[in-house]
Amino acid sequence: MSRRPREGNGSLRALGLPRPVLVRLDAHGLPAAVARERRGAAPQFRAVEQIDEVWCIADEWWRDPAERGLLRAYVRVILEGGGALTLFHDEGGEDGEGGEGDGRWYEQRY
Repeated sequence: MSRRPREGNGSLRALGLPRPVLVRLDAHGLPAAVARERRGAAPQFRAVEQIDEVWCIADEWWRDPAERGLLRAYVRVILEGGGALTLFHDEGGEDGEGGEGDGRWYEQRY
């Protein structure tokens, strides 16, 4: 019987982290097709059949724009052939650092 290696004290593993996805946008700036990124494989885009919901989260919206927190746009989509995804991207501008403000899209997993 094999056992999983024991992790050290205090070792944590994050669950439900956002995953980068590739998104093709329509003329209105909404997702038209989505593909999960895979190393060493060409992306397989699936068409968006329906957009269920669009919403934004603006954290600390009252602050000076240079000091604002999170400004994130979410889109809940139904893909062609079934399957729902919650996508988001940060609208804070391009910071070149990855993550927030990098202009990329992510799948929010719950």
